[in-house]
Amino acid sequence: MQRVLVCHTGAWIGDMVLLTPALRALKERLPDSHITFLLRAQVVDLMKTNPYVDCCLVDKKQDGFFSSFIGLTKNIRDRNFDVAVVLHPTSFRNALLPFFAQVPFRIGSNYKGRGFLLSASCPANRDIHEVQCYLSVMSLLDDTALIEREAALEFWHTETDRKRVKKLLRSHGVSVKDRLIAVNIGTTWQTKRWDIERFETVIRKLIAAVCDTKIVITGSVSEQDLVDQLPHIDSTINLVGKTNLLELGALLELCSLCLTCDSGPMHIAAAVGTPCVALFGPTDPIRHQPYGEGHTIIEKPVSCRPCYKRTCMQKDVPYLCMKEIETSHVLDGVLERLNSKNRITSTEDTQ
Repeated sequence: MQRVLVCHTGAWIGDMVLLTPALRALKERLPDSHITFLLRAQVVDLMKTNPYVDCCLVDKKQDGFFSSFIGLTKNIRDRNFDVAVVLHPTSFRNALLPFFAQVPFRIGSNYKGRGFLLSASCPANRDIHEVQCYLSVMSLLDDTALIEREAALEFWHTETDRKRVKKLLRSHGVSVKDRLIAVNIGTTWQTKRWDIERFETVIRKLIAAVCDTKIVITGSVSEQDLVDQLPHIDSTINLVGKTNLLELGALLELCSLCLTCDSGPMHIAAAVGTPCVALFGPTDPIRHQPYGEGHTIIEKPVSCRPCYKRTCMQKDVPYLCMKEIETSHVLDGVLERLNSKNRITSTEDTQ
């Protein structure tokens, strides 16, 4: 049995969803392997449910860079891994750890020259979707072309999660005839957020335009302050902080559509087959759009994007890339997607 270490210490939920096709490909290529996933504590509960991960190793980083690095290197060396797969697309540290731990065979992308730490590397292509970036690392294991089937996303909620969500919805007066639309108002970066007032406008117009529709507001506990800014609207259900991640997957699975900024729930929605209308500002949809068919991307031709900044550097008009997205444009995108779920539409305002 081969002992495999997979390194990705990014703490983002979306990344964990997007790298699943690569983990599945890894398990298919090394079916007798035992896969240990090196990750951050924020995502360990989710990845424990991943069927392609046998064990999780948490990178705590609590004792400073050097102390934690030395301790983790020793831990990795003592586990006698045969292969290390560096899936983190940009971290130099993720490549350093298996190198100093003397893992015999190490693969990953050659981002900013870190390829010298690896036994084999592929180009760090920043012009393709992250799913394909992860899969390109898997192609280093053999010469077999990665087929389209391997790119499908997965999520790991269970029937128990589905039953809990249905019970929760019934407690909020949702009937079987109601159409559910998820609105995910938050995101981890301030620069990726859309104004609450504009969300409110779209929600009110959606309820008026689509019969038997209830809007489900989703988000984490930390985003409750955003919900507090949203006035009460009839036919809306506030489930912010009311579900765990697996239950969120079950909830989004029941929705006809998810309106969202670039966020982890956006990728969960795509993984469970729910069409998204996704608003993009500082990040590039080429790399981060909801993966698969049937999604609408709304973005604006602002010269400074994509910048990937968590703090906006625009002094004259901060958050211009998100402010340029108009409510009418979003409403049109949502209504069109509700009527057509089989194609991706990239909508761009050139006014």
